Amino acid sequence: MSAAAGPPLGAAVRPRVRAGAVAALTAAGVVLLGVLLLHHADVAGAARAGYRSASFPGSTPPGRVGPAIGWIRRFGVPVGALLVAAAAWTAGGAPRGPRIRAAVVAGGLTAWQVTALADWLREYHAGDPLGAGRYAALWGPLVAAPVVALVVAVGTWAAAEPSWRTLSLRARPALAAGAGGALLLPGGLWWASHMGENPAGYSSTLGWGMFFWPPAGAALLAGAAWVTVARALRPVEAIRRELEDITARSLDRRVPVPASDDEIARLAVTTNAILDRLANAAELQRRFVADASHELRSPLTGLRTSLEAALAHPERADWPAAVRSALDDVVRLQRLSEDLLLLARLDGGVPPGDTPVDLAGLAHDLAEEYRHRRRERPLRIDCVTGGEPVEVCGSAVQLERLLRNLLDNACRHAGSAVELTLCREACGTVVVEVSDDGPGVPAADRERVFERFGRRGDARARASGGAGLGLAISREIASLHGGTLCLADAGRGARAVGRFPGAGVASGAVVRAAPAG
Repeated sequence: MSAAAGPPLGAAVRPRVRAGAVAALTAAGVVLLGVLLLHHADVAGAARAGYRSASFPGSTPPGRVGPAIGWIRRFGVPVGALLVAAAAWTAGGAPRGPRIRAAVVAGGLTAWQVTALADWLREYHAGDPLGAGRYAALWGPLVAAPVVALVVAVGTWAAAEPSWRTLSLRARPALAAGAGGALLLPGGLWWASHMGENPAGYSSTLGWGMFFWPPAGAALLAGAAWVTVARALRPVEAIRRELEDITARSLDRRVPVPASDDEIARLAVTTNAILDRLANAAELQRRFVADASHELRSPLTGLRTSLEAALAHPERADWPAAVRSALDDVVRLQRLSEDLLLLARLDGGVPPGDTPVDLAGLAHDLAEEYRHRRRERPLRIDCVTGGEPVEVCGSAVQLERLLRNLLDNACRHAGSAVELTLCREACGTVVVEVSDDGPGVPAADRERVFERFGRRGDARARASGGAGLGLAISREIASLHGGTLCLADAGRGARAVGRFPGAGVASGAVVRAAPAG
């Protein structure tokens, strides 16, 4: 089974990766530039003052690094955020929306991280003025720049997605968990530093935690969410692989059902039910094609045989009889082709419309037509309707075809009488009944006669005239009109009962029309 056509993976991912990488490198450069400025202020100030510390050689006296930290806090943060946002915008690809999101997220994350770093250095400088610059120069390249780059890269990559809906099921909870951890951990650290017994002892913890622990906690939560969702999606992947291998020749295969009673297990059960219906539909289609081929082959064979026999001995051929036989076969072929075409249209499920159709008028007209048909034996046809029109919304042509098929079937098997009855129940449902006094249909065969080409064994004779499609077409028409059609119990013969939603409320008692022989 070939994979669905779509854009190459590299074409969809490359702009996001490029935006994340460029934004991360720019953010890391901003952090390193700030560290370089602090280190320069530290060393330059010490050289100008001639100051040397035994514990921190090269550090400045108090008051030299603090102003530099304040300058970074006031001016460096917005400038760095703008630089990172501009870098993300430039590398974000063609769509305008994702580029704007990537630029805003990259700039905001950079401002948050650099601000946290500056606050930590300011508090550290307040506690140890002699070591703040050297400490920033030591831990900036080793910890600060990598962490800031990682946070900015992940945030920009997610924001540069053309649509949030296209994120994978593993990426969505991972990003949500990471964002939640990054927002909750600073609040917890702030509460610990301000609500503890010794707030001053937590000052450095707050600054360090605001910078390092939120990204670290977010990364841990995101990784845990990724692994958890990946394990939860293993049954879905197994279902996908099995569906990918199922073809029209292997519809007997089924997807594995997980042991857990959850949404995925119910999805597997539903999928197997759909596969069962597809297998049944495919089997019915194969049987229908085989039966249609058989029905078409029989009249064609008879037509060819009669014509070949007449042409082989033209002087002894009864040409009027040969032409009549050929005409009968052609008429049978025409009817069969029309039935097949109608079934194809009905299978398309085209709505029949909402035009009110008077079934009582149709029934009277058809009963009158069938009374005057020539038959080998006399047949009484009765029509029982209400005193007013009995309307059903739908197609007049299709409803007439339904009644005609039912009357054809009843007249074909009736002994001496056929009765067509229409009435409206109190709930508004229109009931159509066509009954005959023929041999009837056993209860075990009542559903099989509605199958396509599904005739009983004793009706297979060509003299019966049916191809086994009339009742199937009638049931399809009833279904399209929101109704039902079935064979019900009868004292004698067969009784077809159809129920349809009425088009309106009708009054009047059911009366019996004068029968005609």
